[in-house]
Amino acid sequence: MLPERERHALRAIEAELQASDPAFAAAFSGRKLHSPRRRHLLLLLCDVTAAVMLVVGLFARDASLVLWGTVSAGALVAWHIARAESVRESTEDGSARAAGAP
Repeated sequence: MLPERERHALRAIEAELQASDPAFAAAFSGRKLHSPRRRHLLLLLCDVTAAVMLVVGLFARDASLVLWGTVSAGALVAWHIARAESVRESTEDGSARAAGAP
């Protein structure tokens, strides 16, 4: 939580931005910059990329591709675990939607 002085300064900056360029300010109002669907698609794309790197590296006998595919697969496993933990924590406190909801 920000102190009152900083919140006041941010409100003043926001008001000045809306006054000087309303179209730019409207582009950011009410829109989530990081939607869950985009994150899910990014994670899926990374999974596919790591799998392709591993397979191509194995068939081409390229050690660097195998190495980077393995490293990225390990990082993706950690990302999946962190994502599952955050989803579980948010459902425990009731702030997330039902499991079947988009």
